[in-house]
Amino acid sequence: MKTRKWLVQAIACVLGVGLVLVGCGGGVGSGGTGMESGVTMGTVNGFGSVIVDGDRFDDSDVAAFTETAPGVSVQTAVRLGERVEVESDRGQARRVRVEATALGAVEGLLAEGFSVLGQSVRINADAARGPVTQFAGGYSGLASVQPGDVVEVHAFVRRTASGYELQATRVQRRDGAPVFVKVGGLVGAADASGFQLGGLRVLTGGAVVLPAGVVPTEGQRVSVLAPAASLVVAPGAAPVLRAAQVRVAVPGQTGDEVAVSGVIGLLDAGATRFDLGGTSVDFAAATLKPEGLTLTDGLYVLARGTLQADGSLKAATVRLRDGRSEAEAQLKGTLIGLDVSTLRFEVRGVAVDARTAEIEGCPGGALAEGVFVEVEGRLGPTGVIAKSVHCEDEPGDAVVERKGTAGGVDLGARRFTLTLSSGATLPVSWNDVTYFENVTAATLAGQRVEVEGKLVDGVMQARKIEVEIAGD
Repeated sequence: MKTRKWLVQAIACVLGVGLVLVGCGGGVGSGGTGMESGVTMGTVNGFGSVIVDGDRFDDSDVAAFTETAPGVSVQTAVRLGERVEVESDRGQARRVRVEATALGAVEGLLAEGFSVLGQSVRINADAARGPVTQFAGGYSGLASVQPGDVVEVHAFVRRTASGYELQATRVQRRDGAPVFVKVGGLVGAADASGFQLGGLRVLTGGAVVLPAGVVPTEGQRVSVLAPAASLVVAPGAAPVLRAAQVRVAVPGQTGDEVAVSGVIGLLDAGATRFDLGGTSVDFAAATLKPEGLTLTDGLYVLARGTLQADGSLKAATVRLRDGRSEAEAQLKGTLIGLDVSTLRFEVRGVAVDARTAEIEGCPGGALAEGVFVEVEGRLGPTGVIAKSVHCEDEPGDAVVERKGTAGGVDLGARRFTLTLSSGATLPVSWNDVTYFENVTAATLAGQRVEVEGKLVDGVMQARKIEVEIAGD
């Protein structure tokens, strides 16, 4: 793995924060905890550091990016349930890319989900089958989704008897139609003019194919970006989309260490192989966790190992993620917005329901606004249902949150003063890594904001500055 190459690209991207970034959206990098280099591709199941399928990555020094148009990436925030790629070195994130699987209008409702851009999307409420689907943007569950809604779907590919479907880990309603739609899946019925992607026909004439020189072939996992205006839907016919960019999922180079999560499909116990969303996994020499695990189709696992020349993964470990052997969700941070009557609050922007939780180590045995907590629990459709909430002293190097009103903004010095509800003031600084949500540096003055960052010598070094909007 050419870690230095990706680190240089990440630094170049960060230097352009605040602008539309060109050329910062491609490739993969290094990663999971305990790996020297590689890439971790999985589902976000918590924060403290960013937690991906139970593995923690310190992302305090990097910005996250998402691709919005061919060759164009912009800074974003990482949210619960999103699918991400994390490049890291010994648990230190060097690069984070948020990877939505579909972005487009809901075509129709299905028994256990909906269709978008010719793809069947399954909603999951059972942790034994994978991460429970998170809903956002005003959605409270599948019943909220309506035909015609524009949605951003994070999902992994799940093999079925008839092909595949997308099992959603997060569904968020978006306001307004995007300029470019996005759709991912497994290539089928490829020819000179394009290929089939589920129920969608993708035309590839004139499209940029990445990595350069790779030709999409049947069974490969791809991600397609196309102008929304190029989508043609005719009565009685499959929708047709003219691609501007086709990215073939190549998780790295031969010899790289790679971690990939998803649901086991096409299990061949005799050949000790299975499919994980388009990646063939050889588990002959793998340690199965927990001990005594028997692999079967339909289990959600994280497979970690070495990438082979044919693109398959020679697994060193295969770890079950079913909500039993490990916590479904973990959060560490400042308790914000406590409702003492319902014991609901937020930690790191994630809604927490602590009505049935065991409260540990808290002064007087009760939760309080602004305390630092560690939360473990299960996933509900819109956040975490806590099993335990443990209060502790705020660590000096922890990411913390403060709410207040911004004033005294100095754009040149990149600083402002945050006035808390108590009347106390806190100096806040920002830098190229800071993500502004629903606000800009120029519009900060007078805004009621939530700031996330680290306290260093009495100054909050902001990683995220947000103005909350109802329904987010």
